Amino acid sequence: MRKGLEMFNEGLVEHGLIDRTQKNNESIDQGIKRELSDMTRLFLEINRIENAPKRILTEGLIRYAMGFYLLMRTKNVEQYKQVVASINQYFFDMDDIYYSKLEGKLDDMRELAEFLNRQKI
Repeated sequence: MRKGLEMFNEGLVEHGLIDRTQKNNESIDQGIKRELSDMTRLFLEINRIENAPKRILTEGLIRYAMGFYLLMRTKNVEQYKQVVASINQYFFDMDDIYYSKLEGKLDDMRELAEFLNRQKI
């Protein structure tokens, strides 16, 4: 699963930013803005997808990609592999802390959210 997420994140940068910005003759910042604009426009139309599971999957993917691009705005795109590794570590730590220390506790999700709030990407 982590490898799949790594490949997806790298694709967001390599295809969504690097290839597309070169093709469109735009800066990385312009590419991020374009991607966010496109996703926002689709998000506003998401209610048109009638099938609930398909709508939820599409919405989740849009939200994930938007979060990724918002994060990349704060990073150096040339160092995207380190960013991808940091995201993978973030999700690994989330999974690890939940299943090793929090699962079954009364406030498990509150504690998990507080833990995640302290983690850096």
